[in-house]
Order: sequence, then C-alpha cells, then structure tokens
Amino acid sequence: MQRKLVSMLLLVVLGGTLACATVSKSEKATPTPTTADVGAVTEIPPTPEALSTETPPETLPTETPPPTPGCTFGVAYVADVTVPDDTVFAPNTAFVKTWRIQNSGTCDWESGSLFVYVSGDPLGGPATVPLPLAVAGTNVDVSVDFVAPSAPGTYRSNWQAQSPDGVRFGGQAYVQIVVPEPTPLPTETPLPTPTATETPAPADWPVLRRTNTGANVYALQYLLKSEGATITADGNFGPATETAVKDFQQAHGLAADGVVGPQTWSELIKNHTLRTGDKGDAVQAAQYLLVNVYNFTITIDGVFGSGTRGAVQTFQTAHNLASDGVVGQNTWKLLVVGP
Repeated sequence: MQRKLVSMLLLVVLGGTLACATVSKSEKATPTPTTADVGAVTEIPPTPEALSTETPPETLPTETPPPTPGCTFGVAYVADVTVPDDTVFAPNTAFVKTWRIQNSGTCDWESGSLFVYVSGDPLGGPATVPLPLAVAGTNVDVSVDFVAPSAPGTYRSNWQAQSPDGVRFGGQAYVQIVVPEPTPLPTETPLPTPTATETPAPADWPVLRRTNTGANVYALQYLLKSEGATITADGNFGPATETAVKDFQQAHGLAADGVVGPQTWSELIKNHTLRTGDKGDAVQAAQYLLVNVYNFTITIDGVFGSGTRGAVQTFQTAHNLASDGVVGQNTWKLLVVGP
C-alpha cells in the first residue's frame, strides 16, 4: 500500500515537471523559417513622412553685389575771366585767356591733369597747360597764353580737360577773337585844322602795329619817350612798344588796341610843335626822319639848333609847305608819311 502511494506521488511529480518543461520550451523556442517562408516575405515600405503644410520660403537667386563705383571726372564752365567772345585784337597781339571752371566730378584733380588744345586755331598757344589742382565741387581758373594771327578774320581755339591717365573729359571750352581789317576806324575824328602858316594836310598817316620796323617806328618810339615811356628806340615794334602805345592811348581816351593810326599820331604830335631852341626826344624823332628818310646831314642830338632849322625849311619848301622852320602838324605828317 505504501509502495503504491510512493509510486503515484513520483508519477505526479514527474508529470508536473514534464509539463513545465514543455510550456517553457514552447515559449522560448524561435521557429527556424523554411525556404518557402523566406521567399514569401513581403517587404513593408517605410511609412512616408508627413508633408509640411507650411509654404517653404522663396529661395532668392544669389546675386554678386555690384562693385563699388570709382570716382568720376567732370568739368563745368563757369565764366570768362578775360577775353570775352569776339574780343578784337590787332594782328600779332599777345593776350592771355582765363576761364573759370568747376570740378563737377567726384574725382579730385591731381598732379598730371591737363588742359589740352583739341581743335580750331591754336592761336600760337601751347599744346597743353597744367590743370590746376582742385577738390571735387570747387572752382579754379585756368589760363593760356595766345597770340592773335596776322591776317584779319574770326578765330576760335577749342580746349578740353584731360585726366592724368590721358583720358579727356567734360565739354570743350573755347576762346574766340576777331582780328580787324587794317583800315582806320570810322569813329576816328578828322585832323585838326592846320595853322595859318601851313597848307592843307597831305596823305593820311601810316598805320603801325606790332612786328613793324623802320624809320617811322624809330620816330614813334622817340615820341613815346617824349611822353614818358621807358622804352628803347630801336626801330622794332615789339611787345614793349605795343605796351607803351596802349598806355598812351588809354591815357588820352583812345581805344587801347596798340595800333598806331591817325588818331594816335595826332595825339602824339599834338603837344610837340618844334622850333629853334627846343630839346628832347621829340626833336630826335624829327631829326631821325630828316636824316634817315630825307638824307639831310644834321646831327641827331635832340637839340633844335640852326642846322635842324635849316633842314626843316628846306624840307618844307620841297613839299610846298610854308617855309617857317617850325615843325607843326602838317610838317610832322609829311615827315612821317614819307616821300
């Protein structure tokens, strides 16, 4: 009996052990897939990401920023400081034209900037002159030396600014002058009425201007010296003589053009009626003409003595003037006009 109970208990314990082992093994065992199972596996695609409901920001094209611009050259005309348009100059007269201009650009005018001749008549001027240094936006004056042509006409010379690297810029500036015909101006007054001892006036006075030479220029220079001019009587009508003529003309209310015509001659001799006992440069002027134009043999010493008086009387007789030995207006004129 006891033996049967023990056997039954052993069987119960053994059955429980086997049951636990079976359950545990079935839970933990991982079945090995067959070949058929591997081929039948369907790959599940990944779940797509949800699209954003926000509008993405607009992508602007990438732009290369423009380069920082450099400065620019510019020039603007402001005024004529000297020599307005159509100023009249006698042939071969030197003059200076000055313009007032503005640096209208953003570049400063530095050393090497030029004012250059570009077209028209060069008027005896240089090809270039330095352009004054100027900060942008400021005004400066630029000057060029010119000489009026010898032939009558209207002349224009055009100029332009140029940067140090040789590039011209801005508009052109110009100078325009007029050289008149070599005829007496209609505004000149007639000669004064001759004195009672002289016959009517002979042919008109000669016109003298710069570059002329000869005996009449000597006489002119001596007469100018008698009026206080500090020049040399050398027979050459140069810049110094022209300046002396202009000064004399201005002092006597004449057009100061440096050209010696009838009015200027008349003013020069007006206060120089010569007679025995007179001395000075005016006497030398008369003596020079008597010796070098009319071949009288007297001394050119500026003293109106008996020899000079005799020569004057002989001259007057030969030219149908009253032979009084006095150098008046008509005698002066015949001495200057020449044979």
